[in-house]
Amino acid sequence: MILVGSRQMKWTLVATVTAAALALPLVAAAHDGHAHIVMGTVTAVDAKQLGLKTPSGEVLSIAITPKTSVLRDKKKAAVTDVQVGRRVVVDIGNGEDPLVAREIQVGVAAAATKAVAAH
Repeated sequence: MILVGSRQMKWTLVATVTAAALALPLVAAAHDGHAHIVMGTVTAVDAKQLGLKTPSGEVLSIAITPKTSVLRDKKKAAVTDVQVGRRVVVDIGNGEDPLVAREIQVGVAAAATKAVAAH
């Protein structure tokens, strides 16, 4: 049992518990029905895993499952069409770890590399 010594402490405790009770359903429902997508350049790929470097430089590891669909130019494609250097958009569902690809959209062209000018 918690003993509360002053009236101010009682109100602080009541306010804290009430705020937590009201906020809990909002946190739990914040991502329901909302798909998270990440964009970037493929750094590694195999039948079960995709390495992705985002425009901000973050490197992600995203699981590929038999349920993962792959699209290229809005047409069904295979995981083998996902190649290192290609730009992709990946639907990662709710975005919680571990990241799992629901859909991978493969860019038509590979990411551009920086050309070095010879002087």
